[in-house]
Parts: sequence; structure tokens; C-alpha cells
Amino acid sequence: MNKYWYYLTGLNQEFSLESRIFHSFCIVAFFILTLCVPLNIILGLPISAVLAVVALITQAGLYYLSRFKHKTQISLWLSIFIIHTIIIINYFFNSGIQGPSFLLLIAIFFLVISLSKPKEYWFFISLNLIVASGLALFEYLNPELVEKSYMGRGFQFGDIISTYFISVLTILIGLRYIKKNYYISQGLLETKAADLERINSTKNKLFTIVSHDLRAPLATVRSYLEILSQLDPAKENWQEIQSDLIEMTQNTDNMLSNILMWSASQMEGISINRKPILLANTLIPVIRVFQSIANAKQIALSFEIDPGLKVLADENMLQLVIRNILSNAIKFTNNGGNIQLKVESDYPNYVIKISDNGIGMTDQIKDSIFSLKAESSFGTKNEKGVGLGLNLSKEFTDMQGGRIWFESTFGKGSTFYISLPIA
Repeated sequence: MNKYWYYLTGLNQEFSLESRIFHSFCIVAFFILTLCVPLNIILGLPISAVLAVVALITQAGLYYLSRFKHKTQISLWLSIFIIHTIIIINYFFNSGIQGPSFLLLIAIFFLVISLSKPKEYWFFISLNLIVASGLALFEYLNPELVEKSYMGRGFQFGDIISTYFISVLTILIGLRYIKKNYYISQGLLETKAADLERINSTKNKLFTIVSHDLRAPLATVRSYLEILSQLDPAKENWQEIQSDLIEMTQNTDNMLSNILMWSASQMEGISINRKPILLANTLIPVIRVFQSIANAKQIALSFEIDPGLKVLADENMLQLVIRNILSNAIKFTNNGGNIQLKVESDYPNYVIKISDNGIGMTDQIKDSIFSLKAESSFGTKNEKGVGLGLNLSKEFTDMQGGRIWFESTFGKGSTFYISLPIA
């Protein structure tokens, strides 16, 4: 039902509050005026019945002009003048001040206030007051020109009571829309305030990362380069320093990638392209890169992936998730450790399982591992992170319709699980 009502009155995005109130008034007026025609005939008011027909046709035309031609302002002006004209005519043929005309003028007065722009208030208010006071004064001075049209007191009471309900209904529609729009506006303001606070928090986090966390590995890379420039390539520690430099460069690249992706997801939103992908084709290139990094720490990085396994996922997002988890596994595993990646079936999903025998996590770290509250930490060789990798991993896994969780024992190692739908 609401769907049809919103169609008839117009969507919030397409029409102003004033336009929607006007459309609602027109719709209700159709039904009321349709009822007024036979009612006025029954009450012995043929002229009022004719005026109701004229008002019905006129209001239908003005509704069409506003709703479908977007000419609300001119429709409103014409409607106000036509309604006042009809009320003036009805006043003289329907018992004047003893009839229902003044109740209609009160309803129109509220409608004018609800629909008109602030700069137009005084014009329409003045029009309403002039009509009301002018009619009353004219009848006072010339009572014989006002026709006493009722056939009895019962007809008079029936006409006035029905007009009262019409007036109340008109005011109720206006108030409903005004209150509803007020609460919507308040909600939008609160949402905008929350968004602004989130963006400011994101900005501050980003500035902190760039100014502090990212500076440290870059400074380390520079130091390594300075040392290499002074060393004899024939020296034994040349290869060691070179391996450390490669590892540090990869870590820095991974950190920068996380920062950029996180910033995009927080500030601009990020699109997702889910499609069937081969896990082996997606994961093995990432694993190969990290195998060279693991070798520098004498860490054995092995994998088991059936080449035919397919999942429904975003390839770039999944690679970022795997990069972050492998990077952490290497970071927190001591020299000579083991890291294993394997894919297991858990219908209707495949589960990517990444296990290490590293230092594991304390309960305090576990509680915040996927949140922005997670503190950046140093690995077994003082590798620096920014506390964003696992937050991004969870966010991107969720966006792909998957699930990520972990098991960890302090001093024994950790296992991460990424579950994705089978394609």
C-alpha cells in the first residue's frame, strides 16, 4: 500500500516536502469532493454540489500538472485562488457564517502555511484573512444577500460536522508530513555527523600511519642502502644485508598497499567484482613472492592447492587477504619455523587454512586483532606493521560473502581460516 501512496505523492528524492503535501491534499480532496457531490444533493444544496464537481475537476488537473509536469508552484497558486473563489461563492449560497465556509477557510489557512515559501506567507495569510473578514463584514452589512439554504437544523448540523472532519483531515495530512520530514531530516543530520566523525578519525589514523609507522621502514631501507654502498660485494654479509633489504622493501610495499586500500574503503567506498576464480591461479603467485621472503628467515613456506578448485570471490581482494596473513605469519615466526597453506572442503565452502608455529597471540591481542584498535607491533626481526592488515582482511572477506577466523596459542603459533563459497 505504501508503495502506491509514495508513487502518487512522489518520492522524497524527486519532490520537495511542500510538493508531497500538495499531492497528498489533492488525492484526499478527490475522495472528499466525490463524497461531497451526493452529500450536498441529499442536504438540498445543489449549488454546493456543482461547486464540488468544479473543484474536483480543477484539483485533478492541478494534481496532474504538479505530479507529472513538475509545476508545483503554479499549481499551488492556482489551487489557492480557485479554492478561495469556490469558498466565496459557496458562502453566499450556503448560509454564510452559519454554514461551513469558515471551517474550510481555517483548513485552507493551514494548508497555505504548510505549502507556501516563507517569503509568500504574508501574501497568502493576508488573502485568507481578507476573504474571511470581508465575507463576515459583507454579510453583517447585507444579510439579505446571503441565502439560507438549509431545509432544517439536521441538514445544517450534518453539513457543518462533515466539513469539520474534512478540515481536520486536511490539517492532519499536513502535520503528518511535516513531522515525518522533521524526523527524517534529524536522522540525516545525525548520519552526516557520524560520517564526518568517522572520516576525521580515518584521516587522523592515516596521518599517524604515514608520519610515523611508514617512516620507520623507509628509514631502515635507506640505512641498508647506505651500508651496501660502503661494503665490498665479496664480503659474506653482503648477501645477508641484501636479503634483509628485499624483505624490508616487500614489507614496506605491503604496508603501503594496505594503507591505500584501507583509505579507499573508508573514504570513498570500494567496488567488488565477485566471479568464479581458480584458487591455485590466484594464490600461487602470491605464495611465490612470500616464499623468497620466508627463505630470508629460513622459514619453510609450503602449500597444498588442488588446481581445479574454484570459489566465488574478488581476485584482487582475496590476494590482499592472503598477502596480509602470510606477511603476518612470516613476521611472527622465528628463523627455522614452518608455515603451511592448504585448502580444505567444507561444503558449500572451501576453507583456506594458513598455519604457522610462530610466537602466537596473547588474549589481549586476540580480542582486538580484527579491529582498528589493534596496535601495530614488531615481528621476530623487528618488522614493523601498521595495524591495518587484519582489519582489511576481515572487511574484504566479509564483502566477498566469506568468513575469516583464527586459532592461536601463545608461544606455539596461529592458524587463520578463510572460508569462501564454492563456485
